[in-house]
Amino acid sequence: MASTYHYRLPYPLPLTAAPPAFASRCRFPMASTGPLGVTVSTSESVGQNDLLIVGPGVLGRIVAEKWRQEHPDCKIYGQTATTDHHSELTKIGIIPSLKGPRVDQKVPYVIFCAPPYRTDDYPGDLRVAASNWSGEGSFLFTSSTAVYDCNDNGFCGEDSPCVPIGRSPRTDVLLKAENVVLEAGGCALRLAGLYKKDQGPHVFWLSKGTVDARPDLIISMIHYEVRSSTCLLNDRIVSR
Repeated sequence: MASTYHYRLPYPLPLTAAPPAFASRCRFPMASTGPLGVTVSTSESVGQNDLLIVGPGVLGRIVAEKWRQEHPDCKIYGQTATTDHHSELTKIGIIPSLKGPRVDQKVPYVIFCAPPYRTDDYPGDLRVAASNWSGEGSFLFTSSTAVYDCNDNGFCGEDSPCVPIGRSPRTDVLLKAENVVLEAGGCALRLAGLYKKDQGPHVFWLSKGTVDARPDLIISMIHYEVRSSTCLLNDRIVSR
């Protein structure tokens, strides 16, 4: 059974403090609009449970599977940076498209789970995603607990301070993206390191062997299955 836990390794690791498994930031005004997004044909009516997943990778596909189980008649769209996996998405019932086309109709549920390293304008991509949201349902951005300013192996919670803007390009891009989402009326869900059996921080550090660092540091991780369920739960809470 999938679970969220602190994975303690038997030898020293140069890690920072373990942040919480997840934390969220939400606002509830109407969504902003813009000219770009995923194409939805004007001949198709938008269902009350239709979903757009921006970045339908491992997490996005699990979300799609669980969402369809709850809403069998919904349409699920997947927005990608390339066409490399469009055939795979079509086979599992996700309607694929490239990011950028003009939107004709907006959808009530949008989940953005694309990573920041494949784009030159991550906050801009969030604005595009926001422009596809109808303002109903919810708009969810899966952010990261990396934004917390925790590096002493102490407790790190939802109200812990964030890394100041300007200190780290990595956290800058995430915090700026979160602000775009909040301004649009969406919710930023901060989650710890994703993992499954053969993928995640534990695989990386186990491959390093012995590292000369303090032995009591811990890795905070959350399983893909748990994270997908958290996303769905957050959508239900926010939409109500």
